[in-house]
Amino acid sequence: MATRGLVRHKLSIFLKIFPIAPVVIAPAVVAQEYEDPFLDTSSQVTPSADSLGDTLANTISWGFDTSVIAYYQQNSVKKDQYFNPGNLVFLADESQLALDLSGQLSAGPHLSAYTRVALVEDYQVDDVGDTSDEFNIYVLEGYLSSYTSSRRFGVNVGRIKPQWSNGYNWSPANLLKPVYDRPNLDSDDLTQQQGWDMAHLDLRYGDWNVGLYAAEVEDTLDRNLDGPFTDSDLQYAIVLNREGDLDTRLVIHQLEGGEVNAALGLSTLARDNITLRFEGAWEQQRELPLASDIQYTNLQDRGYLKAVLGAQMSLNDGWDITAEYLYNEHGYEAEEWDQLIGQVDLAQLNLIELKFSQLGLQSTEAYTAFNFLVDSYDLLSMGQLRREYLFFMWGNTRVERKFQYRQSVQYNVDDQSQYHNLEFIQNWTEHFSTRVQAQLFTGCGSCEFGLIPSQNLFRLSFYYDF
Repeated sequence: MATRGLVRHKLSIFLKIFPIAPVVIAPAVVAQEYEDPFLDTSSQVTPSADSLGDTLANTISWGFDTSVIAYYQQNSVKKDQYFNPGNLVFLADESQLALDLSGQLSAGPHLSAYTRVALVEDYQVDDVGDTSDEFNIYVLEGYLSSYTSSRRFGVNVGRIKPQWSNGYNWSPANLLKPVYDRPNLDSDDLTQQQGWDMAHLDLRYGDWNVGLYAAEVEDTLDRNLDGPFTDSDLQYAIVLNREGDLDTRLVIHQLEGGEVNAALGLSTLARDNITLRFEGAWEQQRELPLASDIQYTNLQDRGYLKAVLGAQMSLNDGWDITAEYLYNEHGYEAEEWDQLIGQVDLAQLNLIELKFSQLGLQSTEAYTAFNFLVDSYDLLSMGQLRREYLFFMWGNTRVERKFQYRQSVQYNVDDQSQYHNLEFIQNWTEHFSTRVQAQLFTGCGSCEFGLIPSQNLFRLSFYYDF
């Protein structure tokens, strides 16, 4: 939802003068005394002011959490791009100012409400010098929650962001559609934290927990994606969890009118400081969009497996080392990728001929393939295009300290392209911190990370915690 007027004007001026980054604000809970206007006090002993205040303070309470996020990002856009015929433009510079507001109201031990809203102002400059300025408001979450006194049974209704995986880089168990693994989740992009409209029943007993979900299928990433899930209006899931020496999670998921998908997650401690993790999902829908006119997009009858095997070692002084291997049948195998590249070559040839003639294109299939690959630019930040990947990460962000460092690399085993990420985080005070981030993409022109429009990018972010 776009909003015009004085607020947008002031935010735009602020961004142009101070291209800064995110600020996070932590909640402060304030209890207010409450007097029941229908309370009959004629036959009751009047309690003391202190005891009445203590009782009512535990009945009605509310809290607020405010976060401000601002950053400036500069992209080094490649001059020669394999999929770009010359008429596509990409972002060279971007500034963002975001206000993250959340609030919680508790009316006694059994009923509460939670809401979270993001106000985001974007100022962008593309690689040909054109600018755009946009202000949007997003309802990230907003729901009512009711639990019994024992917390064994609860009902949640509204827009909710559930998390069914504790993965480091890839999370196959998050089966709600549409959702894509975004390596090194962009924590500054609040739209990635937008939930689904749903009803959720929560049952707990000892180490066991069962969740029942009925949710809408919607484009929570605010992108127009054309996937196999777009024909469904609703989706359903059952999530079974058990905590113990071997933490276990089983997810059963179904799109309305579709077949059943399943996911399994296992996590255990090998030693006091080593965590081993397995997570796999079996899905009937291919995550990548399909172009029906291209022969290589035939669906597999048996479904698609995405599985992650990983380990994390925790060292002294808050340092962690993480390694993961991903096997992804949603991605293109070598033969599919070669055919896809051939379709792009044909599309490029037809476009060159069109430049020097008044004749129309002779190959509709080439145009279909070319448009599909242009659209895949957006998918590069949401999922994986190939079958096998490795991920390594090391850093000291687990323990709060003034200076934090994190570095990671994602390696495409199929085409040897790489994605590097480096972050320096400085916590100046209890409330204010900054982050410097650099990303580098390497690989051949027709390799996955070589297809990224930017050779590298640099971001400076600012955070303030009230």
